[in-house]
Amino acid sequence: MDPMLLEDRGYAIFDSLEPQYLLKVRDQVFCLMKEIFSLPDTPSDIGLNQFHQKISDRSPAEVNTMRVELIRRLNVEGDIDQCIFNAFKPVIVSLLGPDILVQRNVNLVIQVPGDPNPSELHRDAPANSHYEIVVWVPLVDCYATKAMYIVDRANTELALSRLDGNPSDWLGFEHFAKSLAKTPSVAFGQALIFHTGCLHGSEVNEETETRVSLNLRFKNIFTPSGLKNQLQFFRPIIVSEIAILGAAMEARDLKR
Repeated sequence: MDPMLLEDRGYAIFDSLEPQYLLKVRDQVFCLMKEIFSLPDTPSDIGLNQFHQKISDRSPAEVNTMRVELIRRLNVEGDIDQCIFNAFKPVIVSLLGPDILVQRNVNLVIQVPGDPNPSELHRDAPANSHYEIVVWVPLVDCYATKAMYIVDRANTELALSRLDGNPSDWLGFEHFAKSLAKTPSVAFGQALIFHTGCLHGSEVNEETETRVSLNLRFKNIFTPSGLKNQLQFFRPIIVSEIAILGAAMEARDLKR
């Protein structure tokens, strides 16, 4: 898909040209899930889709504690961020250039059927930079209420303008924004890439399978950082030769 579609709409779905990296990520995630949640040894795709069936006897609090531990270990032991970058490198570089930072900690979302706590309508910028993209990577095929919804660039502006005119009417704003949203189907092997300023969220998963997805933010090194400290929340993932040379020369000149 042409990256220009993201500029027009604020979001687009892209196929990975290196799907082996996503297979690696899926296996890494499910391997840790099997250990932490004591799941049976099944193929990753089946195990993720049927996750809710294997933890039905556990309390929400217990499941959440295990999920937090899963995220911690993924970020300590895995190379999820590098794999996602490699899987979608051409489009990420075409959007951001050759000097890119990646969010230090990848976020994992598990939404079982009937989960009463979906992600509410929101946008990431501000407080994140307006010069970032979100790469949303499903580890299972996502469709209908198993997917997420997103409001395109023009309709996000329309909805926010309505809220500006009546800032106390959040429910009216939410209803109006959701009426403008789309819920694209995103298969395993694809990513939904969108601008941080686009409104998005999810509904209660009414399908018969669990949604398991990752999200990660990328930005150019030389663009504004928003309200989040760039050094604290991001790390370099690819840096051009001229940026390395320039940084070395600048550091030398500062010492003079």
